[in-house]
Amino acid sequence: MAEAAVSVSILLVDDEARNLDVLESILGASEYSLVRAQTADDALLALLNGEFAAIVLDIRMPGTSGLELAQLIKQRKRSRDIPILFLTAHLSDEGDVLRGYGAGAVDYLTKPVNPDILRSKIAVFADLFRKTRALAAANEALENEIGERQKAEEALRQANEELEARVQKRTADL
Repeated sequence: MAEAAVSVSILLVDDEARNLDVLESILGASEYSLVRAQTADDALLALLNGEFAAIVLDIRMPGTSGLELAQLIKQRKRSRDIPILFLTAHLSDEGDVLRGYGAGAVDYLTKPVNPDILRSKIAVFADLFRKTRALAAANEALENEIGERQKAEEALRQANEELEARVQKRTADL
C-alpha cells in the first residue's frame, strides 16, 4: 500500500476562527495535514506553498468572497484541479448554487456541518489524491524505464553495426 505514504493536506478557509476550530475538530483525528486560512490572501499564499487534496471553503467571507476566491483558484494551473467543497449557512437560491458550481465547487455542505458527511467527502478526495500521485509516480517510472531501454537499444544497435563492420572487414581481408 504505497498510496498511504502520500501526505495529504486539506486547506480550510473560513473568516471565523471558531468555524475553523470546528472543521479541525472534525478532521483533526485523521491522517490529514490541515492548513487554516482566514482570508482569501492567506488561502492563495497557502496554495502557492503547498499541495492540497481538497479545499473546504466558506462562501460568505468579507472582502473576497468564497465564490471569488474559487474563481481565482481555478484560474491558476497549479490549483485548478483541486476539488472545492463549499460551506454555507444557507443556500439562498439555485442561482447561488449554479454560480458556485460554475466557480469550481464539487459540492456544498450546509452549516452546521454533519461530521460524518464531511469526513466521508474528504476521505474520497484524499483517496483520489493518493491514487493520482501514485499513478503519476508509476508513469514517471515507466518513462524512465522506456528511456533506459531506448539507450540500451541504441547501444545494441551500435554494437551490431561495429560487429558487422568487423565481419565485413575480415571477410574482405580473406
